[in-house]
Amino acid sequence: MSEQRDKTSASQPQTAEGRPTHDEIELRAYQLYVERGGADGEDLGDWLQAERELIAKYERTSQKAKTVAV
Repeated sequence: MSEQRDKTSASQPQTAEGRPTHDEIELRAYQLYVERGGADGEDLGDWLQAERELIAKYERTSQKAKTVAV
């Protein structure tokens, strides 16, 4: 995760299952790493937090889309 990613990957569409892509999770985990000051040793925690945040985001987006479609 030490390699900085292009921010355009954050705007990639979600997967067909309504879940974040690997690249989206990786980018968010890297952002969390940077926000923590770049301290090593929390890569798994950053990954899991990023995954939770993005899944929640997609669930909210999915719920809004269902409401609009009705």
